[in-house]
Amino acid sequence: MALLKDAVAEIIDELQTISGIRYAPDELVESANEQFPFAVVYPLTGRYTVGPSTLMKGLHGINIELHVARKDLPRDFSTVMKLIDEIPYQIDKLRKDGKLTAMSTFGDITYTFGPLSWSGVETLGVTYTIEEVKVEREIE
Repeated sequence: MALLKDAVAEIIDELQTISGIRYAPDELVESANEQFPFAVVYPLTGRYTVGPSTLMKGLHGINIELHVARKDLPRDFSTVMKLIDEIPYQIDKLRKDGKLTAMSTFGDITYTFGPLSWSGVETLGVTYTIEEVKVEREIE
């Protein structure tokens, strides 16, 4: 049975394969060392329920942040727009292909576009939230 950290790791693994994303660290980092565009993944919200008595179910929101250097707005906007559909597409493709083993299911992928920052550096980008990521674990 999978854990939330396994679901996050699956998403990171997929982001690392997307052309145009230069850096998608396995863990959150203090600085992206100017490796733009980069993406980070972390759990946002969640709840755990128990039932039946041998199964714990977690429903989570997992965030993906896509950061593009904020230096030249027209160019930076263009970079974001080249990637904005690709991230949810690749996550949905993994689901369709049955390659998401840590997540039983997930719901909608919502997003917010706009100014972001990472480690004090202003960026432009997108914050995606994968809603209702379901992970289940057997209680031993």
